[in-house]
Amino acid sequence: MLILLTNDDGIEALGLRTLRPVLEQLGELVTVAPSEEKSATSHSLTIHDPIRILPRGENAYAVTGTPVDCVILAFRKILDRLPDLVVSGINHGPNLGDDVMYSGTVAGAREAALCGVPAVAVSSLSRRPGALEACADIVKLLFDEFQPQRLPEGTFLNVNIPSTPYRGFRVTRQGSKRVASEIHEKEDPRGRPYYWIAEDRSEWVVEAETDYEAIGEGLVSVTPLQRDQTDYRVLSELSTNRKSQISNLK
Repeated sequence: MLILLTNDDGIEALGLRTLRPVLEQLGELVTVAPSEEKSATSHSLTIHDPIRILPRGENAYAVTGTPVDCVILAFRKILDRLPDLVVSGINHGPNLGDDVMYSGTVAGAREAALCGVPAVAVSSLSRRPGALEACADIVKLLFDEFQPQRLPEGTFLNVNIPSTPYRGFRVTRQGSKRVASEIHEKEDPRGRPYYWIAEDRSEWVVEAETDYEAIGEGLVSVTPLQRDQTDYRVLSELSTNRKSQISNLK
């Protein structure tokens, strides 16, 4: 099995370096990650600047771009065939609920799914010493239990690991939050205002079967996500209403 490893924290991130030896036990591993941190870059592409591929040892490359750039370049320039699986992480911090829209970690996995390759995004809520080693062990268990390399085309897993000792997995749906972004306004030495997006103070909406609920109960959240973002309930309602309007015109 050929595995591509990427992230959004950068090629030197501890989470990525901790996961590498675990994945090497599961198959042939190639690492392609950003040359510097690219957190919260979402599914962005680099289109106004050149991108460089910088070798970083055996089967490891740094890319001067986003996580999505890394996956695209890996598929089209670095690898001689598509991988059997893409793993993005381990991210330093959670990617739960609506935050999957902002996450570069999740975007790396999503880009793989767009290309028809199964993928997993892995994030850790813990900052304590040794936590990432425990998370890497959980990834091994994840492979045994869920076999992510066999996911259907267009689907990937978003995995979040709590800061508490391992108690098991729970398959969840994506949660949501009450958004409360804090903006700091300051003034530069020339008297011009500038703004800094500060710490996210959003409130989790903890509902049944969500990723937030699982994490709150100390369980590893495993959320299957897909490329299709269509709201089928609204699609059906709009289609029905439109047909009714057309019928009334006759």
